[in-house]
Amino acid sequence: MQDAVRSRTTETIVDACDRESPVLVEAPPASGKTYNSVRLAAEDGQKILYLTARRDLYAQAIEEAEKAGGIDAMVIPSPYRDCPTFADENDGEAEKARKLYQKGLSGEEVHYKSWSTVNTPCQSPWSTCPYLTKRDRLKENADQIDLLIGNHQHAHVPRYLQGRIVVFDEFNIDPFLTRFPQRTKSGERRNIPHNIIGAFLEAVDDIPLSDLTDLIEARVEKGDSWKTTIEWFKQNGAIKSTSIEQVTITPHPYNNSHQYAALLTCALLIMEKVGAGIELAHDPELWEACGVDPNVRCVRDRNSGEMLVLTPPDLSHADQVIALDALPVKRLWEAVLGCDFTLSRVIEREELGRYLTEGLGFKITQMTEGMNHYSSGKTSRRDRQRMFTVRSVEEQRFPIISRKRALDNYASEPWLKQCVIEVDDQETETDLEGYFARNYAKVLSSNLFKNESVGFVSGSPFPGDDVVKQWAALCGEATEPERNGDGNSGSLDGFTGFGEEIYRHLTHGQVFQAILRFGWTKEARERPTSVYVNTQAIPEWISTSQISIHDLDNNRKRIHVLEELLRAKYDGGISWQTQRTLQDRINERLEDGSVSDETVRKVVSAESFSDVIEVREGAGKGSADLYRWSGECVLSPYYDRDDRANHMLRTGTEVYLIHVPEIIDLANSAPQTKCV
Repeated sequence: MQDAVRSRTTETIVDACDRESPVLVEAPPASGKTYNSVRLAAEDGQKILYLTARRDLYAQAIEEAEKAGGIDAMVIPSPYRDCPTFADENDGEAEKARKLYQKGLSGEEVHYKSWSTVNTPCQSPWSTCPYLTKRDRLKENADQIDLLIGNHQHAHVPRYLQGRIVVFDEFNIDPFLTRFPQRTKSGERRNIPHNIIGAFLEAVDDIPLSDLTDLIEARVEKGDSWKTTIEWFKQNGAIKSTSIEQVTITPHPYNNSHQYAALLTCALLIMEKVGAGIELAHDPELWEACGVDPNVRCVRDRNSGEMLVLTPPDLSHADQVIALDALPVKRLWEAVLGCDFTLSRVIEREELGRYLTEGLGFKITQMTEGMNHYSSGKTSRRDRQRMFTVRSVEEQRFPIISRKRALDNYASEPWLKQCVIEVDDQETETDLEGYFARNYAKVLSSNLFKNESVGFVSGSPFPGDDVVKQWAALCGEATEPERNGDGNSGSLDGFTGFGEEIYRHLTHGQVFQAILRFGWTKEARERPTSVYVNTQAIPEWISTSQISIHDLDNNRKRIHVLEELLRAKYDGGISWQTQRTLQDRINERLEDGSVSDETVRKVVSAESFSDVIEVREGAGKGSADLYRWSGECVLSPYYDRDDRANHMLRTGTEVYLIHVPEIIDLANSAPQTKCV
């Protein structure tokens, strides 16, 4: 099946090259998207710009180009990869250089700033920074390079697009979306919008407004001050050069300067309400008059004051645009890239589940019926059982993907080392010190678990109601959360309108991407890949098996019956028991004597236990049925060191954790056959 899908991917991408308008190709994982992008340059003689958020795909594209032969390929230089100052490999001011870059200055502009502003010893009158050397070489020889490789933000550079087919591999909004304020890793808030706007207004004498409040009042009144300010932007622009002319951009973290200062100010003048508490600025005619790309959109959250600026690239320089995605949301692609796409599917989504199982050898097991958003970092008390069950079923430890706060919560648990692979984080990239772990924020750009055939995905990465509402607003839509309780207290069922599609992209789609991080190398696929998912947020067309875990805490009476059958078989007594004798023996052991004959009857007659409970109908006294634990199926060791359970019975979709302390060395008393 995989060969057929790869062939269809080739046909779809080749066909997309011949279309007159941009094409969004929905192609499943491991279907040859990177290979086909390179093949276009090799076989069809096309000039290709291949853009991806994953650095491992840079190397893969170069490798494919070398295999094809006759292709001149080059990775577009990046200050973070190629500049010793940015990489903090010299005595320069790495932090200042990065801050200037984040405020909107180009890598070249940072290097040519005076050393009193930022010290960049990699660039001097006697030497040139390796980053600038590579960049200049690319400028001179761009026409000779068949395959250019970079990340999505390089779509903003027209000379990289000129005369090329531009291929965007996977959806990545980060290079095109700027948030104000920005939060640092330490939690600091920088680039606060009302400060940036206030500093800009203070610097411009010809604008009769002094702060954000003045702007909003002027917008409501639409009086002379509003008209004067709009006219100023039409005359002077609302672009980067406008900002730089008015406010000097410095690397100081709390300096209220940014390349978008003019744009943010202008946007507040024209914003209109889109849903409760959300405003959108998108006026193509005014934007053009101000020198701004007509596709630019700016959103403001009235409740938090947060502002978002979406700046799609100008793709008019490209010969053709092809976007590749496993689970695309077409309207999001169109908003982010500022163009209309024709959607072309390699296979229908209903077939994707079969492709994962039959084509790629994935076995996906769902371990809960809850969403488990883990937004606050508080994890389920039952996650311990779930992880130990995977540890017992697979008889090995495993890597884990979860939300950052959830990982931090797990880190405090003493039992985690019994389930999750431990690593030396000095040598292995990880998001949880001492453990083989990754958080959702880094999943799409990671190949950390490519060789792992067992993985655990815990919780879903729901970013919150506000993010869904903001993304919907960027597309000009209003949306509201739907809950099954009063106000914000009930559990989330979804969102109204287009927000539902965004919500599923941010939750179900990201869980799907997390699943795909495991076992995708050729070597790993020589064995089945088992991924255990601790959330309900899985696309409905993905085939999964289920595991329900039962122990004394949540199914006490049923487990007592199973334990008594085990005792009867292994303690040297009479192994065959009637329902009545089972009930009597159980209640003798229990202080409350609360197990009823109905409970015993349901257990011994349950279809789910037919493989482990043998029955002789009418063979007992008074023609009573006799039952015993089947010798053909026994327990497997349970790796949790908790004394509440030391063996695990798995039958169908059910797992029972059983504690039988008086049966010494049960694991060696009979052949170990797993019930699966």
